[in-house]
Amino acid sequence: MRERKPRRHDRTGADPADGDGWDRGDDHLGLFDGDSDGGPATGEVDLEELRRALAGNDHEAQEPSAPVSRTAARREHRARQRRHRQRTVRSTLVAIVVMVLILAAVAAGVLIWRNKTAAPTDWAGTGSKVVVVRVQSGDGLVEIGQTLAGAGVVADAATFVHQASGNDKMKALQPGFYMVHQHSAAQVVVAELADPKNRVGQMRVIPGQTLADRTAVSTSGKTTIREGIISTITDACVPTNGQKQCFSKDDLWKVAQTASLSDLGVVGWAVDGVRKAPDPRKRLEGVILPGNYDIAPGSTAKQALFTVVSASASAWNTTGIAAAAKDQDVSAYQLATIASLIEGEGRPADMPKIARVIDNRLAIDMKLQLDATVNYGLNRAQISTTNAERLDPANIYSTYAHAGLTPTPIGSPGPDALDAAVDPATGTWLYFVAVDTDGHTCFSTTEAEHQQCVEKARANGVFG
Repeated sequence: MRERKPRRHDRTGADPADGDGWDRGDDHLGLFDGDSDGGPATGEVDLEELRRALAGNDHEAQEPSAPVSRTAARREHRARQRRHRQRTVRSTLVAIVVMVLILAAVAAGVLIWRNKTAAPTDWAGTGSKVVVVRVQSGDGLVEIGQTLAGAGVVADAATFVHQASGNDKMKALQPGFYMVHQHSAAQVVVAELADPKNRVGQMRVIPGQTLADRTAVSTSGKTTIREGIISTITDACVPTNGQKQCFSKDDLWKVAQTASLSDLGVVGWAVDGVRKAPDPRKRLEGVILPGNYDIAPGSTAKQALFTVVSASASAWNTTGIAAAAKDQDVSAYQLATIASLIEGEGRPADMPKIARVIDNRLAIDMKLQLDATVNYGLNRAQISTTNAERLDPANIYSTYAHAGLTPTPIGSPGPDALDAAVDPATGTWLYFVAVDTDGHTCFSTTEAEHQQCVEKARANGVFG
């Protein structure tokens, strides 16, 4: 039997069995419990068991960490960096997407705003305000469109050009002034320009037309009034800017008689002849050439007359009349006067011969004896003259009563008459007379030949 060891005492010397020292509840290692079969403790301690128990308790209290290799540490570090980069990339992508969405929203807003505030490319219908626009000589559809857009007639020049390009009347549109409605659809404006009724301010001077109105008698005996240039200009005026009416004929006649020649734009070579005219009402006769003119709406009498006279001056300078006059040893004003006599006496086909008759008579100081000059002095047109009328010295324009050229031209010479005056036919004729009502002319050199032509004219009822 093993030797029983003495009881163990605590630090105070108390006996655990008495309950005053060691408490079994503090025996957390289970070394001082009863026997394994549940019996009371014997007080015996197995040292090996104690060592094992202590070793196990220490392990539970502080278990050492397993050693980590350097490779695993680097792998973990790289993994952390990779996760950081991924988070950074994701954040950047999100920011970019948000920014793109914001910019797209802003751009959409700008486009909507622009669409709401941008000028329209066309207006609808017809505007309420009528304005006048001018088409200049040489203007094409592009220039016309720009003029219309600038005047607020159409919204966009390109839209007008697109609408007008298929309209044949627009392709043949003449220079001038046109009444159109502001703020109208391009298609409406095209139709307005193509309508001749909307062209205003236009006037036409015809060959042989005089400044003053004249009385004409037809072959049937019907009397009519041939409108003069002054009346034509007055009729062409269109009031604007609130004016109720334009200038009157009296206003225009006053300007024609009294205004400075430089203010009227008279061609330079005619100034001296115009100034010497014995009758102020006839001083501008012959300086206005036949052609089309445009009077700006709202013009004053002076502005309107200047428009026509100055435009004629530009046209005169293209005729070569000054050089031709020098070759013929006459002044340009005298040659213009000869051209007006030719215009008043014959048909275009006869004009070169009539020019030669006038030149031949002037060369020998023979009176011209032209009925057209007699009628001009009497403010008449194409009326047979009597012997008394022809020989009346009071009519300073009668070339029966007075030798040489008339004091001024007797009308507006046309291009055929001008060409004939510049380049007369070659011949020795001194006489001519219309031999029928169709205007055919008989030319002769001697007085005897001329009398035969006169008898033929009487037989045909040309004159008594």
